Amino acid sequence: MGQTPKRPGLLIAGAIVVAAAAAALWWPLRGRIAPLPQNAPLGVANEGAVLAATISYPASGSPPFPGVVIVHGSGPSTRDQLRGLRDRLRSAGLAVLTYDKRGVGESTGEYDNVGVRTSPERMPLLGRDALASLRALKSARGIDPSRVGFFGASQAGWIIPAAIGAAHTDEIAFAVILSGPATSVGLEYAYSEATGDGVRPHETLTDAAIDARVDAYAGRPGFDHAAILSAMRTPTLWLLGSRDESIPIRHTERNLRALVAAGVPITLKVYEGGDHGLSGPSGPIPYWADVTNWLRANRILQ
Repeated sequence: MGQTPKRPGLLIAGAIVVAAAAAALWWPLRGRIAPLPQNAPLGVANEGAVLAATISYPASGSPPFPGVVIVHGSGPSTRDQLRGLRDRLRSAGLAVLTYDKRGVGESTGEYDNVGVRTSPERMPLLGRDALASLRALKSARGIDPSRVGFFGASQAGWIIPAAIGAAHTDEIAFAVILSGPATSVGLEYAYSEATGDGVRPHETLTDAAIDARVDAYAGRPGFDHAAILSAMRTPTLWLLGSRDESIPIRHTERNLRALVAAGVPITLKVYEGGDHGLSGPSGPIPYWADVTNWLRANRILQ
């Protein structure tokens, strides 16, 4: 038995009715959609700990925003210690997740002041904490999950690659690392013993003598992320100071340049005369323009 053909006019009229009904339902709710808060607290659960975290949204602009997780350096660090960096990133247009390190502040779990002996276990764990925080940020309201990455300094030069190594392919959009080592923890220990980390009393040695001690180090290697760095496909900006007395700067620069030559997507910049905090003889190095320009070039910032 034949079917009666549907008339186009009826289809169009029906579509208009449906659209009008949807608009009628939405219009009374238009003012009730909650705006994004300036700061949104959350807990990030990972491997026996709950990390106390906060997402801080940009004060201007429209969502969805790119996002960044700030990864701590060494020591018992909390979110409050990252306020200046957080606000700088927010003002650039990024939503920022900060967290109290495992076992510190309001975070549960056990804190460990990572040394050479404990680093093969603890650095990957801290990397997985950072990755869990990134996944929480990617799933948060108002975030563009395709533009979320990491920002960190010093010890974060081990932790961020550890997180990248534990992540799925293309899960992390970018990484920015300031004064991060590209050597094993053991070699960093040998270097710091020779330089006093730039703050402790130490012998007066030439650069060549310091590097010779690093080369002669025969102790435990500790955590070594060389294989992770070689396989890394996350676009990464790596900033160093040429007079850094905390990380093996000449070994680090040499290793990173070899990775760049091998095609690893690292953008390396070394500031002449810069120390571990990226300050030079005449004061702080204005590296921030390099960071924001790189983020724009990689389409993280518009």
